[in-house]
Amino acid sequence: MINTSKTLLKRLKSITRATQTNFRGAKTRAKYVIIESDDWGAIRTPGRESLDKMAARGIDLQNSVYKYDALASVADLDALFNTLQQFTDSRGSHAKITANTIVANPDFARIRQSNYTTYYYEPFTATLARYPEHKKSFIKWQKAISQGLFKPQFHGREHLNIKRWLARLQAGDKLTRFCFDLGTTYSGEQDYSFMEAYDWDSLEDIKLHRQILADGINLFREIFGYQPDTFIAPCYNWDPAIEDELAGNGVKLIQGGRSQLVPTGTFDQYTEKRHFSGEVNGFGLRYSVRNCFLEPSLNPQKDWVDSCLAQVKNAFTWHKPAIICSHRINYIGYIEPENRDRGLQDLQRLLATIIKKWPDVVFISTDELITKMAWE
Repeated sequence: MINTSKTLLKRLKSITRATQTNFRGAKTRAKYVIIESDDWGAIRTPGRESLDKMAARGIDLQNSVYKYDALASVADLDALFNTLQQFTDSRGSHAKITANTIVANPDFARIRQSNYTTYYYEPFTATLARYPEHKKSFIKWQKAISQGLFKPQFHGREHLNIKRWLARLQAGDKLTRFCFDLGTTYSGEQDYSFMEAYDWDSLEDIKLHRQILADGINLFREIFGYQPDTFIAPCYNWDPAIEDELAGNGVKLIQGGRSQLVPTGTFDQYTEKRHFSGEVNGFGLRYSVRNCFLEPSLNPQKDWVDSCLAQVKNAFTWHKPAIICSHRINYIGYIEPENRDRGLQDLQRLLATIIKKWPDVVFISTDELITKMAWE
């Protein structure tokens, strides 16, 4: 009885949160489903060998994304794209992933040569080319893009706070240097901020962030041959002062969670700014808000499909698109194949149930949403 009561209470809280997210904003007549997946292109953990060396050093990655997350191998991509091709919407289109992409990674060799005084980067395609199981990965990306299964959008130049990372390297921090030598930016659970690319310690940092954004969007265009229409900040963390830079570089919509985490200049302290789908800022940028979540790698014991379906139902009840947050980590088996298998099984079950429950569903990518919402 106690367990039943707890379950009901959790459901009620979940429904309340979903309703708070969905009752405001633009509406749509169609039942759109969007899968937004972050972190494509970022290194995270180079591979099993690096992971084993970190474990031997006593680094506990049990509850860290670094335990499973890595660049997607050819096998990972084949498994994901084959899964998406199994499901077709009411208009004959396959399920698709909005692949929010990090377009560059640190060039570890050149940074080391500079004695950690200067930051250098390489396009993520160059990073892929150095991995035996990833050399043909970008070819897979290109094919999936042409098939309408995979639509890259801009997630940032790096998933890394460059200034903080370099400062730690220059200070000779042993853990950061050890991980650097393994080809990863991991620094321990004490400093998650390395992943928060657009967090700042001084307002002067915002100028650097604006430059990085402009450079990253230009690199995106060079790699993919088209303009990214949408952006999502790493860790949902960005200052409103960069938004005009995004608009000036052709971005039309900012993806996000329920709240924007606005930096305050104090480590790990943020001001939450709520948004709603269809909201417009002073630069003409719109916001979209994720209202469904499928993240089995973050908590394998949870029934993510059941909770996600309830969130999809709530979104459709309020005539909102179901915007599903499902990070890359859920589909990566390069380090641990079981992780990929679990994620794909949940994705399959989710998509199959959505099509059955809502046969008029339409699969779109986030950039398509810009012209399809009822601000039309």
